[in-house]
This record gives sequence, C-alpha cells and structure tokens, in this order.
Amino acid sequence: MIRFTPPHLPVRRALALATLATLATLAGLAQAAKKPRPPTGSWDAASATATASYNLQPLATDDTVNPMRGYHLWQNQALVPVPNGMQDSFRRYYWSELETSPGVYNFALILGDIQKAREAGRKFAFRLRNMAGYEDENRLYTPAYMVGNPLCLSGCGFWLDHDPANPEKTFIPDWNDPHVIARSRELLKALKAELDRNGVTNSIAWIDVGMLGQYGEWAMKSSVYTSAPAAITPVTLANKREYAKMHFEVFPAQQHVMFVPYSNEDALTYGLLEQTITAKPVGLRVDCLSRDGYFRQWSDRPSHWVPFENQWKKAPFIAEFCPFQTLDPLNNPATARVQAATYHISTIGNGNFQLHKPDAERWGDLTPQEQEDLRMLGREAGYRYGVERTVVGVSNGVLNFSATVRNDGNAPTYEPWSVRVELVNSAGALSWTGLLGGFNLNALSGAGASQMAQASFTLPALAAGSYKLRVIARDTRPSTTASPARPPLKWVNQGIAGDGFTVMTLVRR
Repeated sequence: MIRFTPPHLPVRRALALATLATLATLAGLAQAAKKPRPPTGSWDAASATATASYNLQPLATDDTVNPMRGYHLWQNQALVPVPNGMQDSFRRYYWSELETSPGVYNFALILGDIQKAREAGRKFAFRLRNMAGYEDENRLYTPAYMVGNPLCLSGCGFWLDHDPANPEKTFIPDWNDPHVIARSRELLKALKAELDRNGVTNSIAWIDVGMLGQYGEWAMKSSVYTSAPAAITPVTLANKREYAKMHFEVFPAQQHVMFVPYSNEDALTYGLLEQTITAKPVGLRVDCLSRDGYFRQWSDRPSHWVPFENQWKKAPFIAEFCPFQTLDPLNNPATARVQAATYHISTIGNGNFQLHKPDAERWGDLTPQEQEDLRMLGREAGYRYGVERTVVGVSNGVLNFSATVRNDGNAPTYEPWSVRVELVNSAGALSWTGLLGGFNLNALSGAGASQMAQASFTLPALAAGSYKLRVIARDTRPSTTASPARPPLKWVNQGIAGDGFTVMTLVRR
C-alpha cells in the first residue's frame, strides 16, 4: 500500500503560490487573447526623439503647382509659362452648342473637355451662356427654336443693331420670360444627368453661375433696352435670383462662384449670404482683373462690400483678365497683382491678353517687367502650405508624431484634405498610413498662419527593413476611374520632391 502524507507546511505554501501564479498566467493569456498583440521585433529611429524645423521656398522662385491656385488653363490657352503645369482647366459654352431643338441635347463638347482634363491630371470648370457680346455677327447663341417661339411672351428676345455702320445684328434674350427661364433650367438639369450618367460629376472643380448677360457674365449695357420692344425690359432682381437658384438646385454639391458687378449686389446677397441649397459656400468671380478702376464699383461703396469682403476665407475668388496690351500704364499685370492681393484672388485664367496677336507672340511681346509681374501673380495667388516643424518619438513600437503646417499664401484651400503620417518601404510602396487628426487646412487663411497637430500610433508589424516616414495631405473625396481624386497636395518646402514630405527613416528589425 502506498501512503500519501500531506506535505510539510512550506511545501503546501509553495504549491499554493504556484497554483495562484499559474491561474494568473492563464488569466493574463486569456486577457491578451482579447487584445491585439503588440508587434514583434522593434522599430528604431535615428534618435529616440527628433525635433526638426524646415525652410519654405522663397516666393520669388516658388513654382509649386496645386489645385485651385495660381493659373488655370483658360479656353485651352496657357499664355504665361507655368513650368510644372496646371491642375485645373476652364471653358465656356453657348446654349446653342448644346441644344439644337427642344429637349435634344448634345454634350459631347463638355464630356470631351472633361476627358482631356482628366487625362492631363486636371479637374474641370465651366460656364454656360446665352449670348456673346455685341459683335453684330448675325449669329445665334440661343437655340434657333427659341427665336420667336410662341411660348414666349415677346418672342423670347429681340435682334439688336448695336452698330449702325454694320448691318449685322445681335440677338438679345428676354431674360425675364418664363419660358426662357424654364428652358435654361432644363438645360442645366439635362447636363447634370449626363455628367452623372458618365460618372464625371466629381471631376468638376467649380461652376461659374452663368446663363445671364453678355458672355454669361451677368452684365448688360442699359442702352440695349432703348431699342427693345416695349414688353422686354432689363432683368428683374427676382429673376436674377432665379438664374442663380437654378444652378444651385441642379448642382447642389458643386463649388459655385458668382460674378461681382455692383449691379449684382442683390443676387450676391442671395447666393453668398441667404440661400441654404448648396453644400459649399458660394465664391466670387471677376472677369476684369488688370483693368484699372474696375474694383472702384466696390471700393467707392465700402459699406456695400462689407458683407462680401471675407467670403474668400471660406470660398474661392476666381478671376480672368480683361484684355490688355503691352506698355499700357494703367491696365497691366502690375495692376492685376495689386487687385489679387487686395481681394485674395486664388486662381486666374491663363489667357485673354494681348488680343489680335497669335498666341506665340502674346507672351514674347510683353516687356520683361510685365512678364515678371505675370509670373509673380501666379506665385502669389492662392495658398502656399509648408511643413514648418516636426517632432518624432519612437518607443516600444509606438510613434508619437506632431507637425506644424504654415500657409504663406494669400488665401486658404477650399477643397477637403486629410493630413496623414505614412511609411514607405525601400521600393517606394506605401506600407502604412495614419490620420493626423486636428488639422483643418481650410482654416489657415494665409499670411503665415500656422497650425499644429499631434497623435500617437502603434506601428504595424511590417517586414524588416528601412521605411521613410513622411507627412502628406491627401484628397478626402472618393476616387473613381472617371473622376479620380486630386493628387496629394504639394508642400512648398525647400529641397523636397514627390508627393510627401519625408521626415526621417525608421528601421524595422
């Protein structure tokens, strides 16, 4: 018979302690199974904590290209040399090009231009218009079926002989006629449906609110109506609002801009301050940058400009030139620079000066100072974001990261960007990304305004090797083949290349 005897007290205590330790270990393992396991191996940095400050490029040599700033392609023109290209393009279309008979639309022109823009890495902006200027060409910009249409109260408009010495005439639409307004709205609705059908609506950078006035720019000479039939009068304030409203209702998610003549004060009040249709604040549009005295319509009425003077902080101010000739002492690139700085203009159409000359001569015929003013205008307009300072700490597989970003431009960005921290492997492939929350680049209005954000990240268990740690700003909008997202924002730091700003190298062992 084998007899078991109880162990001595110290032995029993040891067994009890061992049992408790085992139970604790099992409990710990069970608890660990509920949490993500920490990465095996280790991450090393050049130092446990690294603080660095960086230089931004001088304005005088900064040719960084980003969306909705500097120059954009204007009517397929790029008269000012832009070494690194442009990320937006703009065109305008006549109603008669898009609708040939009631409800028969052909948007091949617009779709083709969007496709060209996409292939060049750009987004696209446009305006629709119902007439040109007063060229007396006997040419219709309103569809032919509208002229004398019995559904209109007074023939939908009238022919104007603007120049008695020239027998040709210009058709002036009746902007107040309900049928003209209704068909204008149907044109916008048909265009929106076609863009949606082709999946390219998100390729739109902005829409000029048009369809009204010469060139769709919301201006008409008052003298026009001295020759009009008695029933046709200048457009009413209520109908001006209606033309703006139809754009907003058909394209509620797009960025809109409205023309700024003082005569549009009521429509601007509606579009910028009162309407609640659009998802984005409506911006401003000027068609006569460089014309001396053009802004006096507002600067001479400062109290009237006050409601709109800070709209640039939340929506873009977009411009194109009025035609100017070389050696003009008043209407010139230097005047344009002052206007752009004063009113915080972000992007300018790259054309529409030195008219009546071949494109190849328009730039070369300018004086060296005029050329330099135009180059500087492109550098000064819009935002200039750079990484000013970073602090990096790596310990036990945890990355502590902070960055300070500064805007040295004259305006903010108006598109959505997320600032991220990323690891890129030795082959250049993105291996990991983390959101650096707390940044709002849209709130950095320029003039050196800065913002700092920080976050902690548990680094992933990647393969052993060296990884570049970078800070990058990415477009947050969905990307599709038909409507790709913007490329990453380019910082204006000195000595950087590529999409992201490399801060340091981390090593995974």
